[in-house]
Amino acid sequence: MQDKIRTTLHTLFQSVFWIAAILLFAGLACKKEQVSLPVFHELPGPAGGDDLTSVWFSDSLHGVVTGGVIWERGVVLSTADGGETWQTDTLLGKRMECVMFDAGGQGYVCGQDGLVLHRPPGLRWWYPLRVDFCWNRGCFFWDGRRGVVVAGEGFQGGLARKLGPEALWDVDTLVPFPNALSAVWFSDSVTVHAAGLGYVLRSDDGGRHWVRHDITGDFFQSVHFPTASTGYICGSGGTVLKTTNGGKSWQVIREGGSFGQKNQPFRAVWFTSADRGYLVGDNGLFWRTENGGADWTVMAGLPEDVDATDVFVLGSRGWITGLKGRLFYFEE
Repeated sequence: MQDKIRTTLHTLFQSVFWIAAILLFAGLACKKEQVSLPVFHELPGPAGGDDLTSVWFSDSLHGVVTGGVIWERGVVLSTADGGETWQTDTLLGKRMECVMFDAGGQGYVCGQDGLVLHRPPGLRWWYPLRVDFCWNRGCFFWDGRRGVVVAGEGFQGGLARKLGPEALWDVDTLVPFPNALSAVWFSDSVTVHAAGLGYVLRSDDGGRHWVRHDITGDFFQSVHFPTASTGYICGSGGTVLKTTNGGKSWQVIREGGSFGQKNQPFRAVWFTSADRGYLVGDNGLFWRTENGGADWTVMAGLPEDVDATDVFVLGSRGWITGLKGRLFYFEE
């Protein structure tokens, strides 16, 4: 009887051992090998631990980041040495969400309290361009006459604001949407693309009128067009979309989960060409593709405790912003 018990226990132990070994092997096999960049390091946090939300560089040395704390304070900072040191350009009452510069060197910032700020070329200070009561999430300005700002209050209260029509100080065109909008991009001087909670939109007249694509299932966070015809959108549930015809149609090149069941927590996408680009997101997510999103490589360097908010690449140099004041620099 005792021998039978010993035999049974021995068999059971062997079964458990091999099951654990198989699971361990499978886990290791599924884990993607990380690829290192030639240069990757963390820069000194410029905002004293406040969230950093967006970054844009006009050349390898001069850049701007936005940030702050939701409903408490906001900040716009600039650097003249590639991000090693920062100076405070503007302090605000609420967090700023997005910064970008047009081809003429004019800067634009938007954020909470409906703020849109403008900085003429060659100046340090930022000046109010619009102030109202919405939560501006993203902005894009083709030039000093054409721009669109998108907004959303939580998951709802979406708004697309076309500034103009003849100049940025003229009467605006406001188009409301039931769901929040998060990002916007011009692919040419009149074609605009916006995205948000279950929404992918296109405008052929600079933002006066919008057509909604039949694409849902994710909270789309970021839009980027490296060329006039090729563009990408990522969502916080792990979806990646691609267009090769200027946003007339989009293909799902990576299937994500739903907003409530995240597959991968993407926050921002940036492409340096039609084929080469980066994705960043929560929990140290940092991916690269070199074939237009057909395959993705996990990049080394971003710590797992970093929730990345934006990525910007200029030439061979790139910057990543994160919550809690985290900022990183890399070279391809």
